[in-house]
Amino acid sequence: MSDSLSLALQTPPQPTVAIPVSLDKVRAVVEQDMTVVSVEMPREPQVDGVVVVRGQLLRPSHEVFGKWLSTLNASGYTPMLHPSEDGDPKDVVVRIFKGIAVVQPSRIWINVLLFVLTVISTLYIGAEYAGATALPGPWWQQFSPPVLLMGLPFAATLLTILGAHEFGHYFAARYHKVAVTLPYFLPLPIGFGTLGAFIRMKQPVPDRRKLFDIGVAGPLAGLVVALPLLFFGIATSLVERPPAAAGLMLEGNSLLYLAAKFIVHGQILPNAVTGEDLMINQVAFAAWIGLLVTAINLIPVGQLDGGHTVFALFGENARYVNFAAVGMMAFFAIASLAPVQDLVPALESVGFMGWFLWLFLILFVIGVMHPPALDDVTRLDRRRRWLGYFVIFIFIITFVPVPIRFIFPG
Repeated sequence: MSDSLSLALQTPPQPTVAIPVSLDKVRAVVEQDMTVVSVEMPREPQVDGVVVVRGQLLRPSHEVFGKWLSTLNASGYTPMLHPSEDGDPKDVVVRIFKGIAVVQPSRIWINVLLFVLTVISTLYIGAEYAGATALPGPWWQQFSPPVLLMGLPFAATLLTILGAHEFGHYFAARYHKVAVTLPYFLPLPIGFGTLGAFIRMKQPVPDRRKLFDIGVAGPLAGLVVALPLLFFGIATSLVERPPAAAGLMLEGNSLLYLAAKFIVHGQILPNAVTGEDLMINQVAFAAWIGLLVTAINLIPVGQLDGGHTVFALFGENARYVNFAAVGMMAFFAIASLAPVQDLVPALESVGFMGWFLWLFLILFVIGVMHPPALDDVTRLDRRRRWLGYFVIFIFIITFVPVPIRFIFPG
């Protein structure tokens, strides 16, 4: 399930009609806020920038970079601020590139059409979960309003959680004056009824603090909505022994989901002694999917929400977290292979072949590591750092090594 994969794709500067920039003009823009040591014009402007300024900041970067960005954008240029290569934390490098991120107009009708199709597909999956689509009659009757409305609890719960997640990103971006699209919902008439949703940034994120705020706003907003719906769904679901003759889909237990079932029903479910388990209803199932979406998006790689979080926290050192996360997924994926399980039977309980798909997406589509923000010097303040650690904690308690397991009779 995809969600927010295009949240903070760094839109490269696009060719524009730029006013010729001079060394003196660049110096005039930055010298009030930094001690200029050198100004140079590189031989490869597409790689190194048309002008490179080296020096030391006189004020914190988050106080000055926004002014540089707006001033230079007005002339058709984009600045990027990085720590100096010499390793001295006081030294910085400003690279000025020709071009700016062109904000394209939105085509809202696409968002609306995809949302309507996702409503229909999630209603259908909810009705299927309720058994309404198995009623006798022609196939087209499965899409009639009375049948689809049987899936309303599932569809409303899931779309509310996904919507809260995406609009968390959206409103955080708007708050920071970063151009962004409305959510794109992705319909799928099988599985969960949707591949999730995403928003697309129309311009680069200026600095790490804004990147962090936009990145964590989605999972936090989604979790705030998902938790009460999860507890309501669990409270209204029955605890009983599953029928032995029926094929079962067992949803994976995260630490949070396991704790929620224990709080509501007073026992660890599934119960290894009595054989009882929670027969989740539509609301509980959709809320569980909401937690799964949160966990997947918080995997600390690339431009997933978790990737934004660890990059904003640790900068270049986030690559160690990125590689560890990829290694973790590779372990769970390899553990699903039959020859591996034959050698180590205990791995059957943690192996899940679906992680191969996510490994492919991360390695060849999303990317393992996170690109820098335009201002890569600004660091998170203490409040944001503690919130970042809390978001990592949320990932730990919502992650499920084996999201779904099917058990068939006989």
